[in-house]
Amino acid sequence: MKWLIEKSRYVAYIGVLVLLVCSLTAYILGVYKTVTTVIAIALNQAKDDFALIALFDCLDMILVATAMLVISVSLYELFIGDLKVPDWMLVRDLNELKSKFNFVIIPVLAVKFLQKLLSSENALDTLYYGIAVALVTVGLAVFNYVTEKEKMDELRVHPEEEETRAQDLEN
Repeated sequence: MKWLIEKSRYVAYIGVLVLLVCSLTAYILGVYKTVTTVIAIALNQAKDDFALIALFDCLDMILVATAMLVISVSLYELFIGDLKVPDWMLVRDLNELKSKFNFVIIPVLAVKFLQKLLSSENALDTLYYGIAVALVTVGLAVFNYVTEKEKMDELRVHPEEEETRAQDLEN
């Protein structure tokens, strides 16, 4: 039973592979949208506001693709094994992974708000949308602050304890 539970961490391969496929798909879609938008702008087939909205949509797609890639790499690093990737892509625990994800959600929300602002015909709806985006952003920022504060407090109380990573389990 112990062996089965210890090896169950490899179930994370499913999430890693799914996120890699989603990331690749989002990158391809982002490139496709960018090419079609640039062609439409070059041929003067898109009005300025609509072109800007379309360009923000391309940015949004690339941000989402990048977030999925970072989460996929982080899941692999946490549960399966060591990777040779930049330090900013690595996480030490699930809270840190959630924090990284939150820092991607905020720019995506900002892009969506700008799209809404540029395409909106009703000022009150835009105001409500902006307030909702601001509240979610503040909530995510508070979550990140509290998580980081708890981690720092825990390190002060138990400085000798280190977190266990997948690479540590191999030894």
